[in-house]
Amino acid sequence: MALHNPNLSRRSFIVGSATAAMAAGAGIALAGCASGGSSASVSASAQASSSAAPALEISSEMEELNAVLLGKDSKIACIIIANQRGYYDDENLVLNTQVVSGGFPEAMPMLSDGTVDVLPFGSIPTCTYVGQGDDLVIFGGTVTNGSECVTLIENKDKYKTAEDFKGKKIACFRMETGHMVMKSWLRQQGLKIGKSAEEVDDGSADVAFILLEGMQAEVAAVENGEVDMCFVNSGYGYVATQGGKCAIAFQPQDMIGHEFPCCRQSTNRKAFEEKKSQLVKFEIANLRAMYDIANDKEGIIKDIMEYSGQPEDYVEAITYGNDTYVAAMQFEMDPRTSDVYEFYGDMIANGDIENNDQSVILEHMDTTIYKTALDTLIERGDNKDFYEGLVAKFEKNNTMGV
Repeated sequence: MALHNPNLSRRSFIVGSATAAMAAGAGIALAGCASGGSSASVSASAQASSSAAPALEISSEMEELNAVLLGKDSKIACIIIANQRGYYDDENLVLNTQVVSGGFPEAMPMLSDGTVDVLPFGSIPTCTYVGQGDDLVIFGGTVTNGSECVTLIENKDKYKTAEDFKGKKIACFRMETGHMVMKSWLRQQGLKIGKSAEEVDDGSADVAFILLEGMQAEVAAVENGEVDMCFVNSGYGYVATQGGKCAIAFQPQDMIGHEFPCCRQSTNRKAFEEKKSQLVKFEIANLRAMYDIANDKEGIIKDIMEYSGQPEDYVEAITYGNDTYVAAMQFEMDPRTSDVYEFYGDMIANGDIENNDQSVILEHMDTTIYKTALDTLIERGDNKDFYEGLVAKFEKNNTMGV
């Protein structure tokens, strides 16, 4: 399949910052996502019960689904494992994949115009496109949490409350989850947010989030003393700690007090309506891989090493953690519609989405694909306890959307 030549003239991922988005999308493992804590309310009729969603019909015929991937990022561990172990074949699904080097600026137009059916990265770009009128649907997840705050080693224990961030300069890149989560939380705690070091220096802002082109530049800024901290994802915190100067101060969920959704699985409306069977098969295979990730550490590390070409110590650290590093990414397929709804509200509050109607996102989230996949696996009986545990989480995490 020929690569799509994207035209972003109608859409910028974040208001006034298409260039920053392009730079962020081109680096190593820059598939960022986000969440937050908006308190906006919706009517009871909009809060569809996920558990009441009807089961979808799954075809017994071999079917095809097209996905676009961003580089060799092992954030899509469930997809990697499902493919390596033949689970898509088992489910009568041919998953065609193509890898793009241009990041979200290349992948998002392909998803939006139907060139591909699925993008398993990013919630920031999908929410932004939805806010600008594109008919995309979030139907599952890839990673929950996943972000890390990097500081100099001597400063790693300084941040316990919102007050500790006053006067601080924070490096970030646009397509990264954690800085948006923290920006929202700090605002809710009463801090005034700025965009430049000068605003902190002259007292016009309590804390500044300064955009840089990617994670390597962020960590360099911390090491050089240009900023107090930075937020990274995709396991890059582990890389940052290897230089001897930096440490992980905290993960945002520990500071804000709740988990948040990182990368989501998104499709376009046409594929959502016409390829429900394929999407369910996709999720069934991914959920089988998720069980393996929880129960076959040695084999999973080997499979991800084979896919990514990364060394064993790196793969083990970012997938499972080790004695000195706590893995930030939690692999899961749950769509987490409640958290996505709140995050969409935070993006509005942050000024990252021009359309200020938070209810718009409700029509662009789905729980039926994931729930049908879970129910199918439970009905089969293998590893039933594991999947029933996921249903309990599902009921808690999905009170919004359809």
